[in-house]
Amino acid sequence: MDGALGGLTKLESTIVSKLIPVASCVVVGLGLGACVESPETTDEASGAEQDIFVEELFDRMPNNVPIPNAHGFAAVFAGAGYVELSNDFFTAQGTNGRHCGTCHAPEDGFGMNGPTITSLFLLTGGLHPIFANHLDTDTPTADMSTVKARWDATTMLRQGKFTRKVALPATRDYDVTAIPDQFGVSTPQTLFWFRRPQPTANFRSATVMSDGALTTATGLRDGLVKQARGNITGAQQGGQAADAIVGDIVDYEMSLTHAQLFLWNVGRLDVAGAHGGPAHAAAQPIVSGRFDLYDAWQHSQNPGRRQIWRGQELFNRGDHNGRRCGGCHDAANNGQNVGGKLFDVGASRPEHARPDMAIFTFQRRDTGEIVRTTDPGQGIRNGQFASLGRFKTPTLRGLAARAPYFHNGISADLAAVVRHYEDALGFDFTPAEEADLVAFLKAL
Repeated sequence: MDGALGGLTKLESTIVSKLIPVASCVVVGLGLGACVESPETTDEASGAEQDIFVEELFDRMPNNVPIPNAHGFAAVFAGAGYVELSNDFFTAQGTNGRHCGTCHAPEDGFGMNGPTITSLFLLTGGLHPIFANHLDTDTPTADMSTVKARWDATTMLRQGKFTRKVALPATRDYDVTAIPDQFGVSTPQTLFWFRRPQPTANFRSATVMSDGALTTATGLRDGLVKQARGNITGAQQGGQAADAIVGDIVDYEMSLTHAQLFLWNVGRLDVAGAHGGPAHAAAQPIVSGRFDLYDAWQHSQNPGRRQIWRGQELFNRGDHNGRRCGGCHDAANNGQNVGGKLFDVGASRPEHARPDMAIFTFQRRDTGEIVRTTDPGQGIRNGQFASLGRFKTPTLRGLAARAPYFHNGISADLAAVVRHYEDALGFDFTPAEEADLVAFLKAL
């Protein structure tokens, strides 16, 4: 690693050395039994602090410090020249010990993954604040009195999915005609399901939340202010926070850029004329255009670099039928949608449902048309049948740290993401093209 990355300061080397053992248990998600005891053999945990997150080890982290994941190293870049790890974002503002970083960790691309949550459970017996007060348990009244009970009550949270309980809007053009919620919580007036968190980094478009629930007409910052206030009074179970605290949280989120910096078979992604990594991403405005991060690698002698370039070109031009990834992901070198549009890419269709996912049936009032979905998306916010199943076009930077993919985690890895687009939207790639596209996505 030292030869490949090179030039690390003493602090950077210390951070990496602390994070790599965590990666073996958390990021890669393998061999958990070798790291900690299982809930069946642990009588009761003390709930003591565990040095598992970087913010528990350091108050700040220099820009571009490598953070390990399954494919290499990601990194974070902030305008201050370092990444603050002890500010209001990482300070509990409520009563249950949670803070914004509890569910949005730098190690997980400022999101939160199932293996990380599972490790938190095993390290604390389910007493970590992320498991607090039935907020994201399988049912709001689940038994949490013992380690085994807490394990049984958090099957969805340990997949990296968080509770969504949303009342149907009063003004809408549809009705819900069936609610087979296997957890028995949904009612004809209020639906209950689970969703993956969006990363709190790489903010560019004005759309806030997966379903656009907190998007405002006055722009991204105002939407993030609404989100931060709602998180403090909701997930953190606090009161109304001071404007200065909310402002500090939002300004911090808007300062963060997260991207992959290093791949095992390629090396650094910001060398030999390439513009990968978070520093270049931070300087990229949100404008429509092609990805050109790896144009310089077209004729590289490194086969891994040439493959990334081929994947980039495939992403830009589309398949032989003219279907283009950039049709939705149109922001140059970022992959969000410049206009903040939400799209239905088929991830909530019932044929993709797992046994622990509810399947809701919606009927349009004027035509009788039926839609069945595991997550209503934007439609449960704006009351429009046509918006059911539509979701925010997410940033593509830092994908390697954020598996599984889509709002419901139906794709375990990036190869599965490509196959989903082939199955659901009719993209047509050869096996070699699939591999090239995956290599490019890992390099983002």
